[in-house]
This record gives sequence, structure tokens and C-alpha cells, in this order.
Amino acid sequence: MKKLVLIIFLLSIVICCKSLDSNEDYVGTWQEVQQKNNEFAIVDCGYDGESIKVSNDSIFEKGIMEDSNSKIDHVKQDEARTTLFIDKLEKSYYRFIWVDKKKGISKWEIQNNENTKIVRYFINNLNLKNIRIVKGTKTDCITSDDVGDTVNDSLVIKNENITLLIEDDNCISLEGKKGSLLFERCFENCIVKIRHNSSKGIPLTFISGQNSMDIDFLKKENNWFSNSITYYRSSSSGEEKVVQQIAVSIKDFDFNNIVEQFSKTTNKSTVSLYDISNKEKLMQLDIYKIADILKAYPISNKNITIYNDGAYNLIEGGNFNEARIILLDIVNFSPDRVVAYLNLGDAQWGFDDNENAKKSYLKYISLMKSQGKDLNKIPKRVYERIK
Repeated sequence: MKKLVLIIFLLSIVICCKSLDSNEDYVGTWQEVQQKNNEFAIVDCGYDGESIKVSNDSIFEKGIMEDSNSKIDHVKQDEARTTLFIDKLEKSYYRFIWVDKKKGISKWEIQNNENTKIVRYFINNLNLKNIRIVKGTKTDCITSDDVGDTVNDSLVIKNENITLLIEDDNCISLEGKKGSLLFERCFENCIVKIRHNSSKGIPLTFISGQNSMDIDFLKKENNWFSNSITYYRSSSSGEEKVVQQIAVSIKDFDFNNIVEQFSKTTNKSTVSLYDISNKEKLMQLDIYKIADILKAYPISNKNITIYNDGAYNLIEGGNFNEARIILLDIVNFSPDRVVAYLNLGDAQWGFDDNENAKKSYLKYISLMKSQGKDLNKIPKRVYERIK
């Protein structure tokens, strides 16, 4: 009989210890609460608050600014608390302590390496319906006033009802209707500017040294993404403009990482306006390369002379089709540019496109007359070719 009692006693100890080891009250989703007037409540600041989702092997912490996901390395428990270590050396952990088990309120002590320990209070999802929700004040909530940064520029994104702010030249923040802070991030080793001439999403320019990038981030769910980046990089031949399809989010953007991806592109994919102004390089261009340059550097008042001189050099070198491609863009941009029609007619004639050449010559003569130019300067070949 004594042996039976002893066996039962030992079994009860094992079962008790096993029950203690398997205590997983911390598993589930937890929403942050704050103490208000001697009771806990969810504070509504106009944005999603902190939450923790814990499974048997991982912890996902959703923050206001950023999220983190950690694997649980091992667990230690006693009667009062459970510590979830996320490293073997036990320098980083999430410590779970019940405050009011009946109401589902718990205290979490969060330690990340040598950083200061953070203490927060949470309620589990099972008890969410039973807790009070109060309106947050400036003391409770994070706003742009808390940041204390110098605002360099701003842009109202009307379709999203938010305001984009540039602060201290390298930080961005997004504010909601009532000034609540929705997102904030600072970028290392670069200056950030708003491109006000763009109407797409969040239009930013990142500048690092003599290089820069233009990116339009478009909203997708709770993040902002871009699938195209325009990179302006300096080289011995001048500034080069490269457009590449690279997927990146505003949260994950890293200037140096993007530069590495661009460096993998071949020289064939690089276009430069310098190639038009350099006669030696110009003669090596085919119509496809010229089309790429025109797309990357559209004709404007600043570069039209470069393009016109380049087209003239191409005609002189017998590259009539290449010259024709440039000159068609020139007259489309500047319909009253007299000399462009003379050059276009010569390029079309050399390309055996005689009918269109005659039209260009006639337009050239018409503009010479309407603009009061000296008609004696019209080359004899023009009259000969329009017969």
C-alpha cells in the first residue's frame, strides 16, 4: 500500500511539472493597451497600435513604424513568468507575465541585446470585446510634433488623404488627416527631395554624392512600392541616365543596394546624351540606340541644338536614317525651326524617301518666306529636288 501511495505521489509530481512546462498562455495575438484612470484601455490614435502574435516557435511584433519577426530559440518558465528567448545566449527575449488573467491582460518585457528593456501591456484577442476604447491625446499618440525635425518640404497626396513631409533632408514621414503619424523613415548616406513635377504616388529623388535616383512609390495595401527606377550616375563622359525595372518598397529601399543592381547592367543598356554630341561615338550609333537616347533624354530647349548638330553630322557621314529619326523628333517639338526641315529633307532624300523629302523642302521654303529669311540662302539642291 505504501508503494502504491509513493507511485501516485511521484506521478502527480511528474504531471504537475509537465503541466507547468506546457503552459502556453502566451500563444495567440495580443493588442497593446495603456493604463487609464487605474484601468487598462485600448487607446485610439487614428493608426494601428502595437501588437504581438506568438506561435509555438515564433514571435511577430507589428510596430507603428516597423515590424519584426523572430524565431523562438528556447523557453523558460516558472510560476510567475514565461521567458521566450530568441537567441541561445539569452541576451534577447520576450518575457510574459500575467497582470489579470481573467481579463486577459498581460505585461511583456522586451529585451533586444544590450538595448534598454521595454515594458508594454497587452490584451489577448479573446478579451478584446470586453475592454474599453478611448480617444488618444497628444500625450498618448505619436505625431509629427514628437519628431522635432526641421521640415524641408511637403506634398499633399490628395487621393490618399495624406501629407508627405521631408525632414532634416534625409527623413520622410506620412501624416493622416488629423496629423497622426502613419509612417516615418530616415535614409542613410543620401539626401531626399520631393519631385513636385510628378503626380504619381510618392515622387522622391534620392541624392548620394554626384549620383541620384528618381522613384515614384505607389500604394499597395499597407506599403508603398515601385517597379521602375531612373538612375542618374556621373561618369568620365558626363551624366548617364539609366532606367531599369527593379521592384522595391519604401520600407526596404537602400541606395547602395540599388546601385549594385544597376552595376550589373551592361554598357549596351546605358544611354547618354554625350553620345550625340561626340562625333566619334555618334557614328557608332544605330537607330535603336538613338531611339533609346531620345526616350531617356526627350528633346527640349536645352538640348535641341545638340540633337540638331548631331543630325547634321550624321548626314555628313552618310547615316541618313539615323539623322532622320532625330530630325523627325526635332520638328515635332519645334514645328517652326527652319533649318530642321532643310536637314530633314536632306536625310529623307539620302534615305531614298523622296516624296517626304519634297514635303520637308517645301515646308522649309514656306518657313523661310513667312519668317522673312533671305531666300537667296536656300541651297540650289532644294529647288532641283522639288521639281
